[in-house]
Amino acid sequence: MNQLVVRDKAQEFVSRSLGGLLLLSVGLQLFIYSPKRPIFWMLAVTFVLAAILFFTMFFGVLISRLTSNAGVLTIRWNTKIFKKHVRIDEIAEITEDKRFIRIRQKNGKSIRLPVRLMEPDKRSAVRKFLKEATGL
Repeated sequence: MNQLVVRDKAQEFVSRSLGGLLLLSVGLQLFIYSPKRPIFWMLAVTFVLAAILFFTMFFGVLISRLTSNAGVLTIRWNTKIFKKHVRIDEIAEITEDKRFIRIRQKNGKSIRLPVRLMEPDKRSAVRKFLKEATGL
């Protein structure tokens, strides 16, 4: 099993900063609201849960992964909701431009991976991984 994990440092910084601000807001609520009021507890629980989501980067959803295992390429991209499973022998070609890496299948379908906002070294790492995994 080969795997490539692509993390965006800027996105990670923004997400974790927002988590920190949410935890700070829980502390500020101690001065604004009385803990005896139910609104305090509703807001505190909501903000703590939201902070956990931001600190974990939405439980890893914002991290892109490419995995090659037993002839199947699994794509978990941060802009896609679900994982995409593609058999490696069904891939016809892989092309790249400034905005996308396109994986064209033999049946005519195309999978686009947005790489416009990625750094050049990460973009080339993705291309290199796809080249090694598929042999194209």
